[in-house]
Parts: sequence; structure tokens; C-alpha cells
Amino acid sequence: MSSISGISSSALAAYGVKQAVTANNVANISSTNFQASNTVLSENKGGGVSATVQQGSDSVDISKEAVDMMVTSSGYGANIKALQVSDQMAKDALNIVK
Repeated sequence: MSSISGISSSALAAYGVKQAVTANNVANISSTNFQASNTVLSENKGGGVSATVQQGSDSVDISKEAVDMMVTSSGYGANIKALQVSDQMAKDALNIVK
């Protein structure tokens, strides 16, 4: 999976998991005895990104969750842009051949 689109697609999926975990934490902020989960993003051998969800031992910290949402949004946007650039490069390469 060393293609740009494959790597970016896996990163988008990983960021989707991270955002879902953050949303779950925020949704349960008032739940009794709820412990916030954490998402760890890691590099895959051969390219790509994977997400691992870990159960935490702390309660939900809304400031941490807000920062996590901003980081996830930035990462998601960067990978969307990488896909767009990859697509444009492929189109430009085909136009050169014509």
C-alpha cells in the first residue's frame, strides 16, 4: 500500500475512528463512572496508518477532547488535499501522454 491514495485513504479511515472515539467521549461526559477512551494512530509497515482504541482510566476532559477534534480535523483535511493532488497529478500525466 505504498501509493499516495492508499496511504491517504488509510489515514482518513484512522482519523474517522479517532473522531468517533472523541465523539463518544463527549457524548458520555455526564455519564457516571464513564472512562474516556484514547485513540493511538500508528504507521503500518509498507505504508498507511492504523488506529488502535485504548480504554483510559480518566474521566472525560472536554478541553482535551476539543483539541483532539481540531487535530483530527486538520489531519483529515491534509489527507483529503493529498488525495486531490494525487488525482490532479494523474490527470496531468495522462494529458502529457496525449
